[in-house]
Amino acid sequence: MATPTLERVLKERVAALVGDDLAAVEAEIGRELNSPVPLIQEMGGYIAGAGGKRLRPILLLLAARLAEYRGPRAVRLACVVELLHTATLIHDDVVDQAPLRRGRPSANAQWGDDASVLVGDHLYSKSFAMLVRDNDRGVMETLARSTVSMTEAEVFQLQLKRSGLTSEADYMRIITQKTASFMSACCRIGGLLGALPAEQTEALTRYGLDIGIAFQISDDALDFTADQARLGKAIGADLREGKRTLPLIAMLERVTPAEAERVRTVLRRRVIEKPEIEDIRRLVLDHKGVEYARARAHAYVQAAKNDLEAFAPSEERELLTLVADFVVDRDR
Repeated sequence: MATPTLERVLKERVAALVGDDLAAVEAEIGRELNSPVPLIQEMGGYIAGAGGKRLRPILLLLAARLAEYRGPRAVRLACVVELLHTATLIHDDVVDQAPLRRGRPSANAQWGDDASVLVGDHLYSKSFAMLVRDNDRGVMETLARSTVSMTEAEVFQLQLKRSGLTSEADYMRIITQKTASFMSACCRIGGLLGALPAEQTEALTRYGLDIGIAFQISDDALDFTADQARLGKAIGADLREGKRTLPLIAMLERVTPAEAERVRTVLRRRVIEKPEIEDIRRLVLDHKGVEYARARAHAYVQAAKNDLEAFAPSEERELLTLVADFVVDRDR
């Protein structure tokens, strides 16, 4: 379970170091969501008001400070990555037909799929318009590579969902391209802002990739164990959406062939009933699927900490180490 003390300490230290920048990011997001179209204004305000951990902006701001950059571009680019991230969440919820996001009705549940897709497109467009204004080829190339990787992974995940077959290697490819590549891009941008030497820029890039993988594995494990009120979405949501995550994949390798086939038959159905979800969840827990996934996540966290050895000790490096610990020890 998450250690509340770690979360509290991290929040306090992040607020002390980059709190003013984060407040400026929130203000910038508000300005960018301003629109003469009432529906954009309404949905944008609702989505921004949902908050969230703001992990990606925090990573970019901390990486920039670690690279000894002090200037306004970090705030603008932190806004860019949060708008991009929000667009991906809106589109994900449409694809998954998710009813909840952060404990509230999702945008698609509230306004419908059509409005959600279009407003998600608008946020993508806004973020890339901001990138053009920033006019840094290295930053633009970094985010372009990441967004291409993310969308490719989404389609690959959909393809596997329809086939009903996902291996551990498939899963690792999806989360590396979909979640980790974007966190990696956030950290790399911080390094680019500070004009770090190539080896340190690459170390920050690897750090972001490693904690991104750890974050997603941990997130997928929470789908089987978390408290629903704190998690902000229904427990077993991934199973209902037909996603084959690492705890499930590990369980399928450990049960009998007959049990594995029974589970796969259930997962192929368009609608999975609540007792069936609970039965699969119990199998995952009984066969240590969550423990296996968490061990993998912790290994990636250790790799992320090793990546930071390329930098001299500092408050920024210490905070990035705490972020790495938090992504696997949280409960939401």
